[in-house]
Amino acid sequence: MQASNIFSPRKLIVTIVFVVVTLLISPLALAAVHNISLTAETLPNGQVAYAMAGNEAVIPGPTIFVKKGDTVNVSLTNNTGIKIGFKVPDLKQSDSGKINPGKTRSYKLKASNEGSFVYHGNSNGKELLGLFGAIIVDKAHGPIDSYVNADGSIIPVNSDDVDKQFVLFMVGSTFWGTEISGDGIQQKPLWANPDPGAIENNIVRFHILSIGPGHTFHLHAHRWLKKDTSEVIDVKLLKEKTDTHSFTVKAGTGVGTGSWQYHCHLMSHMEAGMHGSFKVDPIGGDGASVVGASPYGRILLGTKDEPGLVTFEITDEPASWFRSARGDAIIGLPLDIKTKSLEVIAPGSSVNFIMSDTNGVHTMSTLLWPTGAHHMPFTQTSAYKGGGIVKLDTPGLYVFTCKVHPYMFGAVIVDDPDTNGLDLGNPAQEFKIDLVTGIQGLPTNSDLAIRLLRIFFVATSPVNWQDYSSGLWNVRFPTIPVRISGEPSGGIRDGGFAASLSILNVVDAPLAAPIPPLTPGVGEVWVNTQFEKTSGKTKPGTITVLDAETWQIKRKIALPEINMNNPHNMWSNRDQSIIFQTQWFDNKLTLIKRENGKLIKNIQVGNSPSHVMTQPSNDDITIAINGENGIMVIPAGTTTISKMMPTQALGHTSANPHGHWISSDGRIVTPNINTDDVGIYTANGTIEHRTAIGNKAPGAHPIAIGLMPDASKAYASNLLHHTVSVVNGDTGALLKTIDLIADYNPIAGTFADNDGNGNIAVGVLPIQIPVSPDGKAAVVAATGGQIVIIDTKTDTIVKMLPCDPGCHGANFGAKQGGGYYAYVTSKFSNRIIVVDVDPNGDGDLSDATIAGDISMVADASVAKDDAISSLAGFGGQGILAVPNVYNGWVQNLPEDWKAGLTAAQKNPIGD
Repeated sequence: MQASNIFSPRKLIVTIVFVVVTLLISPLALAAVHNISLTAETLPNGQVAYAMAGNEAVIPGPTIFVKKGDTVNVSLTNNTGIKIGFKVPDLKQSDSGKINPGKTRSYKLKASNEGSFVYHGNSNGKELLGLFGAIIVDKAHGPIDSYVNADGSIIPVNSDDVDKQFVLFMVGSTFWGTEISGDGIQQKPLWANPDPGAIENNIVRFHILSIGPGHTFHLHAHRWLKKDTSEVIDVKLLKEKTDTHSFTVKAGTGVGTGSWQYHCHLMSHMEAGMHGSFKVDPIGGDGASVVGASPYGRILLGTKDEPGLVTFEITDEPASWFRSARGDAIIGLPLDIKTKSLEVIAPGSSVNFIMSDTNGVHTMSTLLWPTGAHHMPFTQTSAYKGGGIVKLDTPGLYVFTCKVHPYMFGAVIVDDPDTNGLDLGNPAQEFKIDLVTGIQGLPTNSDLAIRLLRIFFVATSPVNWQDYSSGLWNVRFPTIPVRISGEPSGGIRDGGFAASLSILNVVDAPLAAPIPPLTPGVGEVWVNTQFEKTSGKTKPGTITVLDAETWQIKRKIALPEINMNNPHNMWSNRDQSIIFQTQWFDNKLTLIKRENGKLIKNIQVGNSPSHVMTQPSNDDITIAINGENGIMVIPAGTTTISKMMPTQALGHTSANPHGHWISSDGRIVTPNINTDDVGIYTANGTIEHRTAIGNKAPGAHPIAIGLMPDASKAYASNLLHHTVSVVNGDTGALLKTIDLIADYNPIAGTFADNDGNGNIAVGVLPIQIPVSPDGKAAVVAATGGQIVIIDTKTDTIVKMLPCDPGCHGANFGAKQGGGYYAYVTSKFSNRIIVVDVDPNGDGDLSDATIAGDISMVADASVAKDDAISSLAGFGGQGILAVPNVYNGWVQNLPEDWKAGLTAAQKNPIGD
């Protein structure tokens, strides 16, 4: 048999040609290696971003175009001050480790899948500040996409058919854009919330990417194909963490030219500013995109003459809740700004908010703004984890807060660059401001404006807090010149804020060492020292346990094993063995053994749980979910949520309840901060009454409830209206509105008995308002630094006592021998105040007095589960006396806890 001829020269040549052709058309043969050199840089506004080596850093970072099967080698040099990395969650990657500042690291990727992919900094939330970009992996050959024509036909698209590409990142509640033309080499940053532009009939490819919370992308008037299908869509849901979606359209097909809005379809994100326009120009037009706000633009120390952008990180950090992205740098400038929560921009620039360092949900809402400012107030109807962006055109001061956590402050001064001094009000309106409370045209040299500025600079600057361990109190304000009402020379006041606030300056004021009351209390007092920091945690907050009989601190509880985050309010079970603790900037309820401070369990209950109480009849746990719309219920003896009782009907605006109270027969009363009303509910959650409160403008911000022992009346403190609403507990009728600032002239700053009650008393920004267990008194802790006593028989103010800045929490405990102490906390000091509302027990509250005060600073002998590292004893908010002596609870105490009480304390409302 003749030997096979497969080795003949002719067949060998054919075989070689076949193999070569096969290799050439295979993805493996076409695969390329891309060597990319990147740096990470800090931008002028403090954000961080990637740059192609030697080029300007941009957000999003440079878009990397490759083909399926390619290899990408990335060399990254970290020129920022933080640890960063390079991670592509959905592609094969050899290494995603982080790099220390000043170091370089290499990463290797395999483009094994087609599509668009996010790369980011892998840096514990800091990637949301700008360390993100896109890798586009196209098919190795053939069409890269298709579009829907006006007649509904599907038209394939090759890479050379594409006229423009846009990369749009959805981050927080802001779009970040890049325009790409040609083969991907020509990339132009469009920055924040741009208006991408094209010419009618251009073939335009969009790459929509998200990082962080999820979004829903929608583009008006255009339709496209769902990935890998023939389904036509015009909206796309992007899931949390990272997600992407690419599509191609023929600009204006079927609809023509115009400005076609694109936005996130979530209403809360839209109202936070997450939208822009796709501009389609007629044939012959330029199709130019409109660039959005830039981190290099017209801001303090900006480098370019273009609309600027400053960014605030929303954080869980005391004083820096709205922290400028360049806060650490700006506070050290010779401009003497003194706070990380103040920024300066030029008119037409924008403010961006990103929740990059918080576990909670928040809103960004204006407290005050220049009179005549456009699109004010800026507010959000829902709290969520995201962000926001707003353009500010009118010169003057804007102060932002979170409606859920209303002492979070961030401020922006929009300054006319052609004048001297920073504008505190609108120059066209005599430098006046408007307040969310309804006050309009308030002169910036008025006493009220000065006091509000002082509250801002105290709250956001820990150096201005009252540290009783130091012996002295100094308040420091910036000295840069400002333009305010009532000043000559165009409104300029030299000496800046310090001169403007000079009447409220405190310099070398002695702080006397706290002196406890002479008469002991009963049991223990548990205090949420919410800002105190410890070495084993990244989040702030401890519980300080005080022995009420010796007035000595027994224990500090930080719970580093769960990184307890901003502990805000507490309650106990019936036998006083368990303390229930909310984590307000998080989503947890924590169960703690009272006897030794050990953790029992940490339970996820909902966004921003604020207050917790038990049902007196059965010990069921109720938790107000301040960031949402209801009361969570955990049955007694269990650690599992059984139900959520909604505080607003389905489909209505979330109520966001804060400091609720429960009657002895189980009815629940909530202050609803987002709907300006008081809700009264049965024990099973049926809505009985909804009472609108406040007698001024919308935005009363009811924040806490006090309830008479027989539930005949409820008292709601209205934070922003400086009022207390008295509500009938049976009918829900509004009985009275007590004006806590009736005796105060906000312009002149004078005080007089304007309400005719025989005394001068003021309560600025009231918060907690418990009613004494015997029903005699309601005590109001006002964050402006006052304690107001209300006689519940007449519902009139009978006394005002001094408190510390940020006066916040109040609760009653038993006093040895009879009567009650009201324990009062303050956020911006490190002591609690003990108030005796009726020292001689005669029912006349006009002699209410401060019985003593106690330091919250623990010495070395105090038991601790973590080492205190800073802000020792600060942040006093929730406070709880053990045993619980309120009507309905005191009767259910075990006998050993009743033993220390008098007969009247055991039955506070008698037979």
